[in-house]
Amino acid sequence: MQYEIRMGKKELVEASMILILLIFLAENSIIKAEELEADWETYYYVLKESFVNNGLSDYYFTLEDRLFSVFPNTSTQQSYILEGNPKIKDFHKDADGNLFAELDFPEKIIPGENFTASIVFRVKLARRSIPHVSIESSGSIFEIPVNLSNYTMSTGVWDYESTGLKYIAELATQIRGNDTNVLSIISKMVRFVSERVEYPYGEELRSPQYPNQTLPSPGLRGRGDCDDQSALLITMLRSVSIPSFLQTGGIVLTNYYTTGSTWNGHLSISSRNVGWHGWVEAYIPPWGWLPVDITYGYSQGDPLSSITRSASARELVLKSESYSSIDYVAETLRMEERIKNSGIYIYIEEEISKTLSASNHDSTSSDYWAINFIILLAILLTINFILLRFFERRI
Repeated sequence: MQYEIRMGKKELVEASMILILLIFLAENSIIKAEELEADWETYYYVLKESFVNNGLSDYYFTLEDRLFSVFPNTSTQQSYILEGNPKIKDFHKDADGNLFAELDFPEKIIPGENFTASIVFRVKLARRSIPHVSIESSGSIFEIPVNLSNYTMSTGVWDYESTGLKYIAELATQIRGNDTNVLSIISKMVRFVSERVEYPYGEELRSPQYPNQTLPSPGLRGRGDCDDQSALLITMLRSVSIPSFLQTGGIVLTNYYTTGSTWNGHLSISSRNVGWHGWVEAYIPPWGWLPVDITYGYSQGDPLSSITRSASARELVLKSESYSSIDYVAETLRMEERIKNSGIYIYIEEEISKTLSASNHDSTSSDYWAINFIILLAILLTINFILLRFFERRI
């Protein structure tokens, strides 16, 4: 009888180990099958920020300096942090749910000193599927769920009830008229913004601005880039009870490179294979949330091209922060003034690529699987030990 118990113990241990291995392999097979079905593409995003103190006094790092955006996981995006240097100390979320990793910076850097921080992501991207839309098939504003009222509030950048933005809300009411068809209303407002606001080509590193800066008055032509025009459109849409928010992201652009400086030379940015963009996400019944993109692919001859030819619909896009309540303009301007009035100079380098270069630790992907294997092995050994102890007590 004792011999039979020992045989059962051995077989059970072996069976448990085999079962765990099968679960592990099946899980990875499922992931690969999902990726194949959704046409996932894997990229690596590397961000380096170098701080150089050219001033005469110590520069003390703020929490704002230490925060790095963490790309969200969505139906078309899977994001993994592979490395933070220095190490990740904590994570933070803002009022709109955007996630940030806090890196373990030193307290300060002295005059003449520099400090570099970096973060590496592995991201899997798929193109967004856009349904066939038509004005005839669109629902009315009365079909918009009441639980989306937060996305119509007069708040942050889109404070359409304030004195400074009230004329924009009045314009929106005039453009809408008696129309209740959501897609029809959006098409009219997109056309208005496109006709009245000029894109500032050659000024890629502009600071964001408020809607009344993009369109200073009802009778004047305005000027604003992608996020500026989007903020203007959001203000108009919200004022007539159409839910909307600002989405930002990086368009994957092979062989693209740009560099420039701003903030009186205190901020320099170089971007390779990624172009940053901002667009509107609007709720349009019966389809739900759809991209409305005024500055990418829109043609006045095709009223729906702001949706069907949007960057989000045509390109691989690395989604970043979304804004529905935060006054991101005020936050950016405060940071700009703080940096310009200091002796600190910031140099940002970012790149999206299919592989990691040696300088960016190209062994990271293999390290990822090695870590998973070590974890699996540790689980197997632990279960083996527990089962052995259990049967020894039974004997």
